[in-house]
Amino acid sequence: MSFLGNLGIDVKLLAAQIINFGLLVWLLNRFLYKPVMESIERADEKMKQAQIQKEALEKEKESFRSQKEEEIASVKERAKDIINEAEGVAEEIKSRNLKEAEEEKKLVIKQIRSRLKEIENETAKKKSSK
Repeated sequence: MSFLGNLGIDVKLLAAQIINFGLLVWLLNRFLYKPVMESIERADEKMKQAQIQKEALEKEKESFRSQKEEEIASVKERAKDIINEAEGVAEEIKSRNLKEAEEEKKLVIKQIRSRLKEIENETAKKKSSK
């Protein structure tokens, strides 16, 4: 140790500095490094959870979008079917109405002809009685 003294190093002072440095390392580790690292780890874990939730929400969003598109296509198809059915019913009603109108027209013509014959008969009777 005298050789350290020859170099101008005080052994007691060196020991005190080593102890102080060890104490400083221990204090920094205990009160600064560990809490900061734990905080960073918690933040990292929260970010990982947020990323997992984001991916789940993206999948759910895509699922809802595809389901919406399928439902829209289904509704459009149903609407087309309903329109086609309504057109068929309208065509049937139109056909039936035309048929009924034709029958009514024939009946009215028959009644007019019958009435005309009656008028002709009355006119003929009046002429023959004069």
